[in-house]
Amino acid sequence: MQRILVPLLGLLPCLAQIPAPPQQRPIALVNARLYTVSHGVIENGTLLFANGRILAVGRDVPVPDTAVRIDCTGKRVYPGFITAASRLGLVEIDAVRATRDYAEVGEFNPNITAATAFNVESEIIPTVRSNGILLAHVMPEGGLISGRSSIMLLDGWTAPEATLKAVAGVVVRMPERPWWEERRSAEQRYRQQLQRLYDFLEQARQYSYAVRHGAARPTRDLRLEAMRAVFEDSLPLFVHANRYEQIQEALRLKHHFNVRMVLVGAADAWRCLEELRQADVPVILVRTHRLPLREEEPIDMPYRLPALLEQAGLRFAIAEEHSWPQRNLPFNVGTAIAHGLSEDAALRSITLWAAEILGIADRVGSLEPGKDATLFICSGDPFDVRTLKVERAFIQGREIDLTSRHTRLEQKYRQRYRQPSAQ
Repeated sequence: MQRILVPLLGLLPCLAQIPAPPQQRPIALVNARLYTVSHGVIENGTLLFANGRILAVGRDVPVPDTAVRIDCTGKRVYPGFITAASRLGLVEIDAVRATRDYAEVGEFNPNITAATAFNVESEIIPTVRSNGILLAHVMPEGGLISGRSSIMLLDGWTAPEATLKAVAGVVVRMPERPWWEERRSAEQRYRQQLQRLYDFLEQARQYSYAVRHGAARPTRDLRLEAMRAVFEDSLPLFVHANRYEQIQEALRLKHHFNVRMVLVGAADAWRCLEELRQADVPVILVRTHRLPLREEEPIDMPYRLPALLEQAGLRFAIAEEHSWPQRNLPFNVGTAIAHGLSEDAALRSITLWAAEILGIADRVGSLEPGKDATLFICSGDPFDVRTLKVERAFIQGREIDLTSRHTRLEQKYRQRYRQPSAQ
């Protein structure tokens, strides 16, 4: 038996991390620099939370005798960062088909929900948490209507347990003219896809109207049922559109159907800032660390775009793309700061503004009494790759393990060169 147990014990560090248990005692973060987002910065402040919720924030907060005190002298406390567009938890290894679960067959799949496919055991998630990203807006892909997106906590035993908001919106992908096809053929394909999208949305609107007004109830259609919230409850459409023509068509679609819309991607948003402002359409910028869309554009346009949106008075969030690059989200924001984005807007773009755009600002996005205790303690600038060090993190009051496959490999190979045989 001992011969069997010894090798098994050696495997324990390689197993998936154990989700954090519920908070048992009140916790007080004292002597901290609190970045509340909603009410500025509090120097030498105290933040008290219990049962997963923030109870008090300020400089003269009474701390119960039963509370666990954490001295944060010289440290910063931030609300958990939110990545506003990702495939996190839906794909593990892009090259392995069995680990990809982010797209369904067919053009119209509004009835599928990202949360049902979310993989809480993903080895990528711990690497993302280590940079302060504690929540993710997970979006399916594929087709013209990809499905319904979900807001996920980056810790939990099961997908339902990790779900903060099961349905955040319906994901739409605006058609694009294929550049590799002959011009006339590309235009024809584009027009056909666009017409199919309009036809489906019109069918969904008529279905919703028939149900609400007591008309002869149509045959139950799960896809159309899933679209009812768009027309009845103002569930937003998260519309992927990068090029100017796509953005313009997306705005026409918004006005035609009179629906709420959030623009995702928006690489050409700088070309139509006034139109976006007048339409009151918030924007989720996907990745600042990228090349411009066109050779003739300034090389730093992706870096300057967040600052241009701020100057135009637009509400926006900054996101990374795919799954594993999500850990670089704060550094995308740091690049935007270096190219003109104010530090206040930078912080809001991955906290409060992101929460407002996603409809979860009543729970997360700032350090305020009544909100979830989803936050982290760090030293250094969170937007500077050279100085950021997240020391402790909490999701709904539960202290999260910040180790990951990356940290385990670091420890492993540091040991290698300490051993005499490796000299």
